[in-house]
Amino acid sequence: EVDSLYPRHERVLMLLLAMQFALEVLYDIVYVMRMKDGSSVLEFMAMYSWRVNPKTPEQLFWVIFVLQVGYSLCYYGIAIAAMWTKRPKHYRLFANFGIAGIVGLVLLAYVNKFNLIIFFLHLLTYIYARFLQGLTASLLLLPPQGQNQAP
Repeated sequence: EVDSLYPRHERVLMLLLAMQFALEVLYDIVYVMRMKDGSSVLEFMAMYSWRVNPKTPEQLFWVIFVLQVGYSLCYYGIAIAAMWTKRPKHYRLFANFGIAGIVGLVLLAYVNKFNLIIFFLHLLTYIYARFLQGLTASLLLLPPQGQNQAP
């Protein structure tokens, strides 16, 4: 019974990750468009009443963008590795990386770059990764298929 549960839950996680990836790509496109037209920098400077050269917040936003893209590449790479190997250790790493992303998303609220939908999808994938970590650990405890069981 546990053997049949894993593929179903793995498909749900894949769906969540695909939806999250699509939304993050759209978010990144909007992020770059707003950086190019200067509206992100203007909003940020108006919100915090900074009296600095506009290039400083612009550079800050580009650094944040590069960090986000780097994190996303690692995050989805770890997710693929976890689903490919079906190892609890990889799901734990994926969940830990997910919680780091959640903290990062909360910190992005300070630069007015918080996205609630992406936050909740990250939270759901974190919960699902923890669940699949436990499920894969349980699967490792099962005897191999085809092995005769004692009466």
